[in-house]
Amino acid sequence: MFVSAGAYSAPRGRHAVPHRYAVWKLTYYRAGRIDAFVAETRYAVTPGSVLAVPPGVDHAEVAHTDYSNYYVLVNALLDWPWSRLTVDAGTPRLSGTFAALVREMALVDEHSDSMIDALVQQVDVTLRRAAAQRRESPGRAVVNAVEQILEDRYGEHLSIDDIASDVGVSASTLRAYFARETGTSPHARLRAVRLRHAVALLQTSDLTLDAIAARCGYHSASHLARHLKAALGCTPGEVRRRGSSPSTYLATGPGAG
Repeated sequence: MFVSAGAYSAPRGRHAVPHRYAVWKLTYYRAGRIDAFVAETRYAVTPGSVLAVPPGVDHAEVAHTDYSNYYVLVNALLDWPWSRLTVDAGTPRLSGTFAALVREMALVDEHSDSMIDALVQQVDVTLRRAAAQRRESPGRAVVNAVEQILEDRYGEHLSIDDIASDVGVSASTLRAYFARETGTSPHARLRAVRLRHAVALLQTSDLTLDAIAARCGYHSASHLARHLKAALGCTPGEVRRRGSSPSTYLATGPGAG
């Protein structure tokens, strides 16, 4: 199943033209913000995201910031049940597994093959479990649709009533689905998405705080600063100086903030 693994980084503006592989490519994005295109579908990719590109399918990237990733090439059936985009939800499990696979490429001993097989299996099971959880119920389907809206439109001034109407349910039903499927609320999820993107921009760009606030749906720089302080216990300047992965800060997952 395993073919290869590696690490890649590129500066802002170094876009990847459409290309394809004869095997699956699984990419864990460590830092930066890009738009990834799989066939004709755009995915807004931020740190903690895993993009799964099937064999023979065109893949391209538009780099809005400097970015870096780990990638793994594996042989699997064309209809293998991985979602195109999986977010690691603030946990280190996929990040650590991808990093370990890259390290194993440099270690050649009698244990290397067994370790690589175990790590690839962990990636496979984690991605398949995430995909299965997203398909479990009608409520989960609504939550999935709303989460995609939040990822696509987090910079807008969204209301929960309008989002519920967009997916064909009442606001109270939407809140009930979120509580059951995620243990949080749509509003908390929106706060977490905005915060994740704001942290990524603070760490990977030289945009002003006002510009980041405007891009991420906050009313003002002070509004963003208050949310950062409440959720993470630090100021925007401290986030920017630390420069580590947003998952360091957002360790509580989708309900953070």
